[in-house]
Amino acid sequence: MFAFFFAGVFLNAASIRGRVRDSKTGEELVGATVYIKELKAGVQAGLDGSYLMKNIRAGKYTISFSYVSYQIQERQVILVGNDEEIVVDVDLEIVGSELDLITITATQDLGTENSARITERDAASIMNVVSAKAIEMSPDLNVANVLQRMSGITLDKSGGSGAQYALMRGMDKRYNYTLVNCIKIPSTNNKHRYVPLDIFPSDLVDRIEVTKAITPDMEGDAIGGVVNLVMKNAPDNFLLQANGSVGYSQFFADTKFQTFNHSAISRSSPYELNAKGYNAVPSDFTSKNLDISTVNIPVNYLAGLTIGNRFFNKKFGILFSGNYQQTNKGTRSVLFDDDLSRDGNNLPIVTELSDRIFHEQVKNYGLHGKFDYRFNQRHQIKLYVADVNYATAQVRNDDETSLSVSYAPEQGLETRTHSDRMRYNMQNLFNSTLQGEHILFPKVFLNWSAVYSIASNRTPDEATIQYATSIDNFKQVPGFVDFDGSTRRWRSNTDADKAGYLNLKYTPKIGSTKLEISGGGLYRVKTRTSFYNSYTLIANSPNRTKDSTFYSAKGIDWNKYSDIEWTVRNPRGSVGTSENFDASENVLAYYGMVKANFSKLQMIGGLRIENTLQGYSMLFPAGEKRPSEEYTYVDFLPSLHLKYALTSNHNLRASYYRATNKPGFQEIVPFIVRGEDYSTAGNPDLKEAVASNMDLRWEYFANKLDQVMVGLFYKNITNPIEYGFVDYLGNSHEQVYSPINSDKAVNYGLELDFTKYKRQWGIKFNYTWTNSSITTNKLSRIKTQSNQDSTIYLQQTRPLFGQSANVGNVSLLYMGDKNGLNAQLAFSYTGERLYTVSRYIDNDLWQKGFWQLDFSAEKKFKGGLSVFIKAQNILNAKVTVFIKNTNPENVNKPYQDSDKNTTLIRSEYSKATYLVGVRYKFKNKATKLITNN
Repeated sequence: MFAFFFAGVFLNAASIRGRVRDSKTGEELVGATVYIKELKAGVQAGLDGSYLMKNIRAGKYTISFSYVSYQIQERQVILVGNDEEIVVDVDLEIVGSELDLITITATQDLGTENSARITERDAASIMNVVSAKAIEMSPDLNVANVLQRMSGITLDKSGGSGAQYALMRGMDKRYNYTLVNCIKIPSTNNKHRYVPLDIFPSDLVDRIEVTKAITPDMEGDAIGGVVNLVMKNAPDNFLLQANGSVGYSQFFADTKFQTFNHSAISRSSPYELNAKGYNAVPSDFTSKNLDISTVNIPVNYLAGLTIGNRFFNKKFGILFSGNYQQTNKGTRSVLFDDDLSRDGNNLPIVTELSDRIFHEQVKNYGLHGKFDYRFNQRHQIKLYVADVNYATAQVRNDDETSLSVSYAPEQGLETRTHSDRMRYNMQNLFNSTLQGEHILFPKVFLNWSAVYSIASNRTPDEATIQYATSIDNFKQVPGFVDFDGSTRRWRSNTDADKAGYLNLKYTPKIGSTKLEISGGGLYRVKTRTSFYNSYTLIANSPNRTKDSTFYSAKGIDWNKYSDIEWTVRNPRGSVGTSENFDASENVLAYYGMVKANFSKLQMIGGLRIENTLQGYSMLFPAGEKRPSEEYTYVDFLPSLHLKYALTSNHNLRASYYRATNKPGFQEIVPFIVRGEDYSTAGNPDLKEAVASNMDLRWEYFANKLDQVMVGLFYKNITNPIEYGFVDYLGNSHEQVYSPINSDKAVNYGLELDFTKYKRQWGIKFNYTWTNSSITTNKLSRIKTQSNQDSTIYLQQTRPLFGQSANVGNVSLLYMGDKNGLNAQLAFSYTGERLYTVSRYIDNDLWQKGFWQLDFSAEKKFKGGLSVFIKAQNILNAKVTVFIKNTNPENVNKPYQDSDKNTTLIRSEYSKATYLVGVRYKFKNKATKLITNN
């Protein structure tokens, strides 16, 4: 029997192999179907366009070669011997003819890696693209985490929250903007324009395009760059995709998850619910949201569904896509408050230690609809509607220990307080865009967009309760709620856009030179609101005795927070703050652009003119000289982009563009908030920043997947906006920390992208080196001749906030078409960077460089079913923040190590998270694959 088996194997050892390419470009057609009709079986071309079919008996066969949007070719082969191998290479041609510029009669698949590489190669300017296929294979669940895999991009991470904002090429998040389907969207942030990218589930996105050198038809406030989220499009044929998964965070293996009843909170404050002048009473504040409950095993849930099709003879396309994510996050942070020594040496002194644990349940859900109607080959309209929601229920436990007052742990003496904060935050982004594409004449094209978008951010009834937990003579003092034991806060803001876009293109041909002459503009009306209201509550002590030394004691007056009886300290609330203002921003922009294609040279040049009217109005002015103000900006923004084709797959690019960055909405409001140590203030005289940007990049695309790109960039910024100390209203006796314009800043660097596939294996690598410098005022504490404490201004040169000198990513990939197994092991490195700009000289906070390791894998089965796993933060990467200086006074303080010559300010970790799920993709036609064992 064994002899018969081995004989059968060797008697059927004939094989057919070859490559499938594009007949025009010579690029490999990854995934092309190679099908033997007589055997009713086939294979798909691999990552390098090659295929191999084994174990074929001698005989005559007809082989069919097919690929989406290409003409099918058939070849006949004859296998004479059972050990014969035949090579059949095929070049396929694209179906139909191409228009000079665009076609609106077919739907392009933008979600493939092949499409991403073509877009980078053919882009009008310098661009990087992540495809839906790459997003699906990655370990990432939202757009923010996907972006960190791209060259030149790092993420800004706030305490107790995930990474939200992209920092591009070492530039702060304020220097870039976000588009959805090439339309700018408003922000949920109450102070600035930048958009938190973690609110977008990655499942809704077809691709992510990052433009690093903008053209005249793009809005000009992009010194860093532009992130464009291209959402899923209506398909040409029936599409059904679904996925579901469950997961768990390793953080909760030894820590119970805490939550609270956020459905019981009051959505509006007493100030909003009642007439002007109303005095709040304790019954206005619910206590049902104060008690904390625990969950032993918090499970994460994720699900997604996409369905679409075309109707009425393919004229009407429709797609619905929805995604729901419920994740439970845990973070542990050790933080220090610091001060500066008074001896004239400006050395940091840690004054307070906070040990914090964040428990967050995040519900992120989005709905996305795309409709289009093709009247004929010349006219098409599209409607895009999206509603994205991001809700976070957070419990923060905070144990604080004073390191400067009654701190003698060796004597059993420590001054401690404990606080719990219950916060429920809701962010929503709604966008509706109606667009039209029209071929007016054979060489005249028109497109338009009508947009309504609104973003909102609400944090109703945020409750914080604090009580003392000191240690005296090694014994725990009974906990008591002190004088200002609780605060209740309401915050809300909205940002609404109404906009219209119009673009016209004319494509003449002069001799052998193809031209594209275009022009157009936009008009946008933006209205923004921001509201803040807070109350301070005092705990009553019904069991308090005459000789009692405490206020409201735990275990005597109360056991859980809902037991506490309160008195309202400020019945009318506190509304006169910097967060109460209305703002507006109207933009009228128009541009002219010329694109010329010579034999090997493509040139794009033009001018954009932007007219901006920005203003604010304080809701509760308190004697400010400028409670309302309007500003007018007129910006002339030229640009020039050159692309020279060294060969058919080699490009050399050079770009220049001018861009701006306008002040944030709150930054120009003339508020002042006075603190014990220093005061913060707005700056109504803040100017916009303007930058000249230059890029040079060499590109090589060996095939549809492989690439090498090496680029240089340089940015010269006038009036950059950073934070520093200035005299308040010209008064040299009061310094405030405020947004200011520095003289200039310079930022330059190098980017490297490398992608290589060999059969089923691939590697992706990118690296960015960045160097920047800016000079700002800092405060320095000195001793006067009479030995009195004083401060003076000094100038200090430093890198830009958030800029890492070294950033890199390495991904090892396996894509097995034969066995249906895909896997990715992703390393990312973020080098040391400036984390917070201090008001004092030599006291800036720096984040230590760190590695992050993530893993994902998927196994596909017949019928469109697959299972997948994702693992994030396997190495438990920590956020470590420090000052590059130390003080002998900190030697015996917890967590401090004087041997490192640094002062620890923050150490944070969240541990690994794991996800296991299933995915289903409907296939119109199942193809049996030959087994090549």
